[in-house]
Amino acid sequence: MRRLDNYLGLTVATMTLLASAGLISLFVIFTFLDQMSDIEQDYNLIAVIKYVSYSIPRMFYETVPYAALIGSLTGLGILASNSELIIMRSAGISTWQIAIATMKPALAFIIAGLLVGELILPDFERTARASREKAMEGDITPDGGFWYREGNRYMHFSTVGHEGELGNISQYFLGAEQQLQKTLWAESASHISPTENDDASYWRMENVIVTDLNAPNKREHHSQLKWHSELTPELLSTEILVEPDKMSIVELRRKIKYMESQGLNTDNFQLGLWTKTFQPIASLSLVFVAISFIFGPLRETTMGMRVVSGLVTGIVFKFVQDLLSPASLVFGFPPLIATATPILICLVSGYVLLKRAN
Repeated sequence: MRRLDNYLGLTVATMTLLASAGLISLFVIFTFLDQMSDIEQDYNLIAVIKYVSYSIPRMFYETVPYAALIGSLTGLGILASNSELIIMRSAGISTWQIAIATMKPALAFIIAGLLVGELILPDFERTARASREKAMEGDITPDGGFWYREGNRYMHFSTVGHEGELGNISQYFLGAEQQLQKTLWAESASHISPTENDDASYWRMENVIVTDLNAPNKREHHSQLKWHSELTPELLSTEILVEPDKMSIVELRRKIKYMESQGLNTDNFQLGLWTKTFQPIASLSLVFVAISFIFGPLRETTMGMRVVSGLVTGIVFKFVQDLLSPASLVFGFPPLIATATPILICLVSGYVLLKRAN
């Protein structure tokens, strides 16, 4: 059985790696062509190549479930076409034993994807987006600027630089009854790291105007003013450049904890957290579906039909995910349900098909 495990594992692993390379190559080509249409100012061919290169970990991570699905379909499909699966079953090896042997290389591939998603993807994604925005715009400011809240202070930054510089800063201070008490405007701000004289980091704001609505002399002007805040350039760049599902689980937990302490809505980040957490299970559920297809409806079809079936299954799975994810934010049902529903559908479908095959 060990020899058969190794043989099954090698076949499935080879086809999975080929499927992953093919999918990543397609994404690289499409991304390169898409970015070529945005060439302007300093965003030239070299910058496009740099952006695409830094995006490869994201492409690999996003295609892991579908590469595992197609690799399992084609790997087992080759064995089925050569009647090797029939011989194995005639020798007394059950479909469940074959399924477990197939799961092993798929699980190793999925773990590799998980490590890339946790350790490499967030930094590479941040670097890719930052380099692109810097070449095109000179800053990383989203359309309409960037809003941020800390306690009873609401802030808006018109421009956000790559080195942590802020421009045209407006801050609004609310009282206990949510009434506007004070406003602050600063021309710019730069982040100062801790020094021997100052243990805490802070933002140094330049050309500051403070308006206290409850004071007799309502307006004060300061050439410089210290602003102590938990907001850092790293957190700011993560907020703007990296979407929740591209952040690591550690970053998401830290972000959710901070937002909950500020009384902010965390649904979008909760959805990203559950999506990242359930990514390995989602990939295994697709592999399980692939195995059930080979012993069920795709037992005697051509290789091309199996690949198409894998792509269609992956597209449907992705469509259901993309449908339920925003629906959970709009209708208010738990993000866990949105993430787990397509996975449960795959597991139940695979179990029913595999049981019929037995």
